Amino acid sequence: MRAVALLLALLVGAQCAAGQWQGPIRASNQKFVDDNCKEFVPVGMNAWMLLETVVGTSNNLPNNPLGLNQVDFTMQAAVNNSQTTVRMFGHGVNSTMALQPEQGVYNESAFRALDYVIDRAGFYGIKLILTFGDQWNAADSKTNYLVWGDAVNNTNLFFTSPLIQGFYMDHITTVVNRNNTITGVLYKDDPAIMAWDLMNEVRCECFPQTLYPAYPTNVECLPECADGLDNWVQMMANHTKTIDPMHMVTVGYEGYWSKDDVRVQYNPGNGWAGISGQDFTRNMGHAEIDFTGIHFWPDLWFATGTQQQITVDQQQFLSNWMTQHAQAAAELGKPLILEEFGKSVVNANNGEGVSANPAPGDISSIRDSHFTSVYDEVNGAMTTGSALRGAMWWEWDMTYDHSVIDHGETQVAYLDSTFVDVITPQSGKLLGLAAPTVEGCLKINQLPPTATAGRRLLSGGRRA
Repeated sequence: MRAVALLLALLVGAQCAAGQWQGPIRASNQKFVDDNCKEFVPVGMNAWMLLETVVGTSNNLPNNPLGLNQVDFTMQAAVNNSQTTVRMFGHGVNSTMALQPEQGVYNESAFRALDYVIDRAGFYGIKLILTFGDQWNAADSKTNYLVWGDAVNNTNLFFTSPLIQGFYMDHITTVVNRNNTITGVLYKDDPAIMAWDLMNEVRCECFPQTLYPAYPTNVECLPECADGLDNWVQMMANHTKTIDPMHMVTVGYEGYWSKDDVRVQYNPGNGWAGISGQDFTRNMGHAEIDFTGIHFWPDLWFATGTQQQITVDQQQFLSNWMTQHAQAAAELGKPLILEEFGKSVVNANNGEGVSANPAPGDISSIRDSHFTSVYDEVNGAMTTGSALRGAMWWEWDMTYDHSVIDHGETQVAYLDSTFVDVITPQSGKLLGLAAPTVEGCLKINQLPPTATAGRRLLSGGRRA
């Protein structure tokens, strides 16, 4: 009977969450809103390898406290702990679960896994931000497209080759037109999806070992690559919005400014970020980009023993990073999400990446304080009406075992103090700042027909 009661409580909680926001989420007056202009605050988690857990390539996963499979555990934990949004790769993380293992050839098992995740998100009332591809990994990444386009010796061609551009647009078309085998709803019609990231952390392949006395002259570090990246952003965003006008689109990267931008002084490091090809204000300024997004990774940006190392007050850098991006977003008239932030915690007895298995005291002293600082910045920004309207932490430990994915280095587990004492109450505070009705927003039934032409009703139901 106790198990039945728990199940009923979970189902009721999920259905209540599912009914909080009407229709797809959109941007209005530098905020996120539903059909009735109720503000939506995207607070939540980055969840890696959900597709892999559905298919079973991540095996022998431990039981979690709720007795659910990993996807339902993720969604239910989100609902229970003031999380509204999950950002995830809409594809595989590595070659064991590539969505597109060959150009134009798709892994149906991976697609069905994505079908399942989207279905469960809809059931629990969680909104998804999905990436179309990735800069870094071995599956569904920039590297794959360069191989398919015979361009591995000139990585700039990822942005400028008509052949490779066509490959990527074909992929976007295939994904947004996917008919979910569980719900019978096309992805482009599903309000469970909040937005598309064009690519996770897209950038030029410019990784200089030294910057001085002169900037590097290899083609990946020249302005031509930045120009190509910017044109690519506009092209892919336009293509996505043309075939899927219902969902929002953003870039999905860190948000560096180019070395020629007036805000370059707020970049991390000693100049390398300014030649990465990213240019936040320029890239996010395209009309097809609905909202702006940034990442925050001081562990990587101020790493010791590399040319990146400089003396920096990380708290002041955090404040400047948030404030300057929020101001730039406001100048563009768009809201801002901190799409990724995290903090590495390792066990000093084991070393970085070697079964880190951080001790609870390390989690509390290192990660909790960092997460608290980030949430305080977001809270302060939202309180003052800033364009910064949400934050998403990295990364959810949906396996309930630190040893499975990254040995606990950046994972946040269900019973970690970070989740219990920081994420849950801080997210609740941010949700409490949401406006019941966003001033100046037009409800969906007040918009002209041309503005709603791309919106479709969700057909079919969500299964329990």
